[in-house]
Formats: sequence, structure tokens, C-alpha cells
Amino acid sequence: MSNMLNTALDLMGFLDTEDDEEEDGSEIETTPRKKHQKLVSVAPKTTQPTIVHMTPRAFEDVKDITKSLQNKKIVTMSFALVDEALRKRIFDFACGSVYALDGEFMKLADNVYLLAGPGVTLQDRQRDTLKYPWSKES
Repeated sequence: MSNMLNTALDLMGFLDTEDDEEEDGSEIETTPRKKHQKLVSVAPKTTQPTIVHMTPRAFEDVKDITKSLQNKKIVTMSFALVDEALRKRIFDFACGSVYALDGEFMKLADNVYLLAGPGVTLQDRQRDTLKYPWSKES
């Protein structure tokens, strides 16, 4: 019985080095708690990147894009539902956010872009020819 009680007290962290006396006068022998405990990390060792697809419809949607980049998510943007003037504003702001976070961006298709924050490397064989979508040079 005392072994079971010692085990329960040990698990709860109430063991002392002295003998305790119960209210009824009986004594309970306790053993000192072990000092060496191993710490185990609960966090996963590798995390999969999260990709978020956004289709902005108004300039205020840029806030969600920037917050996703700050939370280390990869963002794809499709400009299919906005006019050219709004597309330019959103793209400029999003690229500024990527630059401020030391990230990268890449054109995937017409009006579709991929934005990534720090720690993500984007590789594109034609990256040196990437221009702004409204540039006359491309």
C-alpha cells in the first residue's frame, strides 16, 4: 500500500525527503524525487510548408496576403477578378511586403503569382527575364 501511495505522490511531485505523518497517526515512508529528468521536445522536427491561394477582389485583401507571408506561408495570387489598375496596386504592395520580409516572388501563369517569405528558395530557369506584368519590355 505504501509503494502505491509513494508512486502517486511521486507522480504529483509531493515527495519530501522527510517522513510524513498522517492525521490518524500512521507514518508514511517517502523516497526522494529523482533529480534527473529528461526533457522531450513536443514540436515536430520538420514542418511542411503551407500554401495559401488568394484571389483578391479589393485592395484591402493585401492585408491577408501580407499576414500570410508573415506567418511563413507561401501565397499564390490570381488576379482574374480585378481590373488592371487595381491589379497593379495589389501586386506592388504584395511585392513590397515580400521585399521587406526578404522573400521572393515568381510568375506562374498570366495573372497568377507565387509569393514566398524568408527561408523559401524559388527556382525558375527563366527568372532573369521576369518583368512586371504590365512592363512593355517583356
